[in-house]
Amino acid sequence: MHCCIRQALIVAGLLVSGVSGVSAQKTPEYIYPTAAFNEAEVASQMEDGKSTILGLAKLKKKGRTYYPWQGDRIQLYPVTPYLTEFLELQKKYRKGKKVATMSNAVFSYHIEGRVIDENGHFEFRDLKPGKYYIVTWIDYEKSYDYKVQTGRETALNGYGEILYSVPTYTWYTHKYAVEQEVSGIVDVTSDGKMSAVISN
Repeated sequence: MHCCIRQALIVAGLLVSGVSGVSAQKTPEYIYPTAAFNEAEVASQMEDGKSTILGLAKLKKKGRTYYPWQGDRIQLYPVTPYLTEFLELQKKYRKGKKVATMSNAVFSYHIEGRVIDENGHFEFRDLKPGKYYIVTWIDYEKSYDYKVQTGRETALNGYGEILYSVPTYTWYTHKYAVEQEVSGIVDVTSDGKMSAVISN
């Protein structure tokens, strides 16, 4: 059974790259690539082939390695001049008043896959030789320390008079998950199986 299903849909995660949730702020200005998109050429590239990518996705942060969850989505796009320009625009316009995006037609040509285990492995089958852009999203842990006043320390002299009184604090660590996009370009040069690692 194929682990990947060819679909034609708009990928909201990339369409509003860098923008999450519902915001009351002004709608950003979307910046599109200016390169031509050869739909016929891309459609031909997405036809069934005889190559398989056996891959691993991971994210390294402060000495720790994080992997996507089993079942998390992972996407494959054929590399085109249009996509290449989008990736460059994305570095400049990821959030704020301007956000890089692509046309709906470009988004429709991709393969939607799923991570197959808890160690970040994925597989794309039936590919033609060519260059492919693979992207997924991985959660990693961030934390910060904060203090809360939990009492006071008071010292008295022999007459019961207060010499000093100072607040006492307890320190806590708050941990939370942050999602980061992890991607890479894989060059399939021939039929058969090949290994690939995408990381930050």
